Amino acid sequence: NIVAIMNESWADFEDYGNLTLSASVTNYIRSLDNAVYGHAYTSVFGAGTSASEFEFLTGNSMAFLPSGSIPYQQYVLGPTASLASILKAEGCSTLAFHPGERASWQRDRAYPRLGFDSYKCGDDMDVPQTFEHGYVSDDSDFRQVIWEFEHKQEGTPLFLFNVTIQNHGGYDTGLVPAADAVHLESDEVENPEVDEFLAAIRRSDEDLRWLVDELNARNEPTIVVFFGDHQPGFADWLFEETFGKPVEDAGLEEVQARYRTPYFIWANGAARGKYGDTLTRIEDADITSLNYLSNLLLDATGLPRDSRALYRSALRQALPAVNLNGYRDAEGTWHWFGEAVETDAQQKAEDALKSYAIVQYDQLFKDRSNR
Repeated sequence: NIVAIMNESWADFEDYGNLTLSASVTNYIRSLDNAVYGHAYTSVFGAGTSASEFEFLTGNSMAFLPSGSIPYQQYVLGPTASLASILKAEGCSTLAFHPGERASWQRDRAYPRLGFDSYKCGDDMDVPQTFEHGYVSDDSDFRQVIWEFEHKQEGTPLFLFNVTIQNHGGYDTGLVPAADAVHLESDEVENPEVDEFLAAIRRSDEDLRWLVDELNARNEPTIVVFFGDHQPGFADWLFEETFGKPVEDAGLEEVQARYRTPYFIWANGAARGKYGDTLTRIEDADITSLNYLSNLLLDATGLPRDSRALYRSALRQALPAVNLNGYRDAEGTWHWFGEAVETDAQQKAEDALKSYAIVQYDQLFKDRSNR
C-alpha cells in the first residue's frame, strides 16, 4: 500500500533563518525510525494548494505555466498521466481523500482524469468529524485513512492520496487554548497568528503518532510520504523579521526560503520485513522539489517506472530542484530564470530545463491521440 499525505501549510520553522521556538512542533516526526527526511521546494506560497497537488501527482512543474494559473481547472482537461494512473496500472486501487468541499479547485473533475478510481470529501467521511483550529482535524482525517484500510478490497493494494485541511489559514481564530500555544523565542518576533499556527502544526505531529502506530500494527506492507503543500501566508511578515529585509530586496536563495517545506518517506514494519530497507534506493533526498517527490516515492517502492518517471530521475541529476522562481544546478547553486550562464553545471541545468519544457508541453497540450 502507498499513502501520500499532503499536510495543509505544513512548514519547518525549526529550520528557518535564526528562529528559535519555545518547544519543538515536530518531536514525533523527527524521532521516526526507518524514514528518509528532506525538504522540497514548492511553487506556491500562502495559498494555491492544488498547484502543489498537480506538481506532486504529475511530475510537471509550475515553472512552465503562467503565474497564478490553476492546472486542475485549466490544463487537466482529459486523461492525464500521474502517480495515480501509474499505480493503477500496477494493480492498486486509487483513492483521493480531502475533508473539505467536494468541488474545491474542481478536484471532483480533476481526480478522475488523473487516474483515481474514487474521491471522498468531508461530506463522505465514515468516521466522526472533530475540529481543530476551525477545520476538520488531522485526528479525524487520519482516522478516515485507517477506515479506508479496514474496508478496502482484501488482497488489492491501495494508493491513497490525502490532502488535509486542519492547518489552513487564517491563524487568528482564538480557538487554540493558551496552554497549547508555541511561541517564537524572540522579543522582536511576536505574533498570535504564528503561535496559533505552531500549535496546530504540533497537534498534527501528535496525531501522526497514532496513524503511524496503526499502520505499523498492520501486516500489509505500506509506505507513506508526508509533505507540506506551502508555507502559511504570514511567512512574508516573518521573513522580513527574520532576515531583516523586505522580500523584494532578497536574493533568490533567500526568496526560496519561503517556498521550502519538509517531507519524509517512511516504511512500516511489514514493508521492511518483506522487502528489506527499500528506502536505501532513495538518493540525494535532502533537497528536491515537489515535481520530483513522487519519483522518490516510486524509488522506495521498487515498482517499475514508466518512461516519464525514468526521464525525471535522469533530469534530477542535472536539475535537482525547480519551481516557479528558478532552479538549482547540480553544484547546489540557485539561479533565476533567464540568468546568464556561467558554469558547466548551469549549462547542463539550462539544457535540462528546455528538454523538460518540451516533455511537459507534450503531456499537457499535445493531441493525446498522436502522442
